[in-house]
Amino acid sequence: MNFYTLTFKKKIILAFSLVIFNLIILDIGLYFLAKNKTTKITFIDDKFSKIKHFQLNNSENKDIVFIGSSRTYYHISTNTFKQNGLDIYNFGVSGDQYEDYPTLIPYVNESKPKNIVISLSVNRLFDKLYVGNYPTLDEMKNYYSVDKIKFLSSINTWIVNRHLFLQYSESIYNKIKSVYQKFEPHNKKYNTQNKTNMQSDINYTQITKCNYFDRKDLDNGNISFRCENGDGILIGNNITNKTAKKKYFQKFNRQSIVYLQGIIDAIDTEQIKVLLVLEPILHNQYTYNLDKIKKKFKNIEIIDLTNYKIEDKYWADDTHINNKGKEIYSQHLMTHLKKKL
Repeated sequence: MNFYTLTFKKKIILAFSLVIFNLIILDIGLYFLAKNKTTKITFIDDKFSKIKHFQLNNSENKDIVFIGSSRTYYHISTNTFKQNGLDIYNFGVSGDQYEDYPTLIPYVNESKPKNIVISLSVNRLFDKLYVGNYPTLDEMKNYYSVDKIKFLSSINTWIVNRHLFLQYSESIYNKIKSVYQKFEPHNKKYNTQNKTNMQSDINYTQITKCNYFDRKDLDNGNISFRCENGDGILIGNNITNKTAKKKYFQKFNRQSIVYLQGIIDAIDTEQIKVLLVLEPILHNQYTYNLDKIKKKFKNIEIIDLTNYKIEDKYWADDTHINNKGKEIYSQHLMTHLKKKL
């Protein structure tokens, strides 16, 4: 009888082995699923998927490649620039911050655009430097040049988050949620400004002005779209931050400055012009010395749009502008860029 009875130790080893085996199988499945979801006209919310999409879309010799976070992803209108004779690619990645940008630079350098526009909020120059959730070798090199503790932390994060399920957990959750919502009764209270979200006869292709392949209903009543050209679109208006707090920035975060300088240094500036755009802030109350910022980045052009006023009705939420604001902002940004290019 003892021959067929596993000891406690053996049970633990067997259970652990089964968990590891299932994780490996899950990772393999997610790898091929993500690969199949990334084509010339589709991508997922992930910097690695966006890199592949960039490579598949005739990315060479663009007039401008925009690099940024979800603000770039949702704020830059590829069509608006195209209508004004500029061939661009929107390399904004939802969920990323400038800590993730070193991963993109080698691919952008290879494509040899005429200009690279890096966007970020001005407060990030004064806030602490974070370690991204999925650091790459390029990012770890930057952390090493900035701070050895950050470098070790990035290695630890890389090891812990190697499991692809963690990397795609948000996308998996949203997909499951979208399926579940199909069975929900339509008695959910939506923001009164977003009642049109319930209408099924709306021509969203006409509203978004892009060929979209994915639509997501967000918890705040807004709708998010992913477009074939790499843009993101937000439809709706749900602002909660009516009164922003005043904040005066005096001291730069040394690590943040050095990290960003490392990103710029990695760009082939002999062939490519680099511009830094400080993004608009809803109800901006930040005060800072722009001349001091320019002294930190003497070799690039800086366009400060922090105080650029975009009406509340053109904001989708406290951080991002909606589809109408996207066109207004892109048109305004383009007038600044044409003076610099």
